[in-house]
Order: sequence, then C-alpha cells, then structure tokens
Amino acid sequence: MNYNKKFKLKLILSFKEGKTSISKIASKNYIPKQTLTRWIKLYEKSGEEELENKKPGIKEKPFDKETEKQILQLWKEGKRSKYAMRKDLKTKDINISVWKLQKIYKKYKLIY
Repeated sequence: MNYNKKFKLKLILSFKEGKTSISKIASKNYIPKQTLTRWIKLYEKSGEEELENKKPGIKEKPFDKETEKQILQLWKEGKRSKYAMRKDLKTKDINISVWKLQKIYKKYKLIY
C-alpha cells in the first residue's frame, strides 16, 4: 500500500509531539509498527523530502548507444521481428530483452 507524504508526516509529527506511542499510532491507522518506525528514522535522517513515494520496480537504464547502432544496422540488413532480432543479437553476445527492443523499435518507428 502506498501512503502519501502528507499522511506520513502527520503520523510522524504526532509521535514527535509526544501525543502517543508508535504502537498506538500504528494500530489506529492500520499500518505496521515497523513501517512507522522506518518513516520516523527516515524523517530524522533525511527530512521531509525522503517521505515522497518512489516509483516502484526496477529503474530503467538508458539504452547503450552502441547496441542501438547495431540493432539499426541489423534492421537495415533485413527487417525482422523483435524476437528474431533478439535471437540474432544473442549470436553476437548481446543480451537484450524483447521489451527493450520494442522500445527501440518504437523510438525509430521500425515496423515489422
């Protein structure tokens, strides 16, 4: 479950003001004590900005320009599907996902 920064800050400040315990705040708001404790430590260490929700999942890496050039060169030699392209690239020891190939195909408007 994602909680916004305003909600997290409200709970942290409530604890910091000494109004109640972590356990009571957590149970009243239906969140684990460990989560609230982590938010408090994060707030104390880095401030309010660290309470922002980060985009979940693996961070996308930028395309390797050299690999991109090789893909475009192979495409010019003969149009092929993403799956066939991936197979050809593997023979050249270039491991790239079909998903990444799809992004490159869209970027250059390569249609098969």
